[in-house]
Amino acid sequence: MFLEFMNREMAMDDTNSWVTPLPFRSPRRWLPNNREQALSRLTSLLRTLERKPKMKADFVAFMQNIFDRNQAELAPPLKEGDECWYLPIFGVYHPQKPDKIRVVFDSSAQYHSISLNDVLLTGPDLNNSLLGVLLRFRRETIAVIADIEQMFHSFLVREDNRDFLRFLWFKENDPNQEIVEYRMKVHVFGNSPSPAVAIYGLRRAAEHGAGEYGMDAKHFRGTRLLRRRWAHVAPVSHRSHRSADKDTGNAGHFKSETP
Repeated sequence: MFLEFMNREMAMDDTNSWVTPLPFRSPRRWLPNNREQALSRLTSLLRTLERKPKMKADFVAFMQNIFDRNQAELAPPLKEGDECWYLPIFGVYHPQKPDKIRVVFDSSAQYHSISLNDVLLTGPDLNNSLLGVLLRFRRETIAVIADIEQMFHSFLVREDNRDFLRFLWFKENDPNQEIVEYRMKVHVFGNSPSPAVAIYGLRRAAEHGAGEYGMDAKHFRGTRLLRRRWAHVAPVSHRSHRSADKDTGNAGHFKSETP
């Protein structure tokens, strides 16, 4: 269902950005207006930031980066009866990157027994299998890896869905000013479908680039996986394990079985 949705709805806009709506479940519950929850969480966050000046500076810098990259916008006024959702936010530090904060949009926060993630399709795990990655390291003399910074933010949310990504923050990114309403324009860290949306979008972009950059772009990151049913991934991995057990020295045999 998720892949059918993405095949149908993802498209490139006139700025050459890939855009998709949020993949809602169908049918689903109507979301209540949880602004008071988001306000309470922001008030609590502000108390924490006042106690931790470094965290406050890192948090403000992260939010400034979002605004500078045009990944968020001031939220327009809601009309009576409009459905919306406010995302509480908080910051986390990676254990191996103590000086780099990540602001998480808490899509799992429940209000009246429901959260945004409860009504979204999670999507399949479209990551290349670890087994396949390890086996492909045997194929050539040199292996190359790369990281895409803020990968989720590389894909826009369709405008008519952005009111489900509203959040409260401070005017002009200054905690001393009044609280105003913003909304994200991109898929966020915290939404359960964001990993699948981003990986699907990456492979879709690679396929699209084949016309301009050749077949090497199309084969980037194994875009054939888009055409593989999720139910087939486990059997293919099983065949790879079996082949490796039979003949660990035959690299050519691995190639035919690698997922």
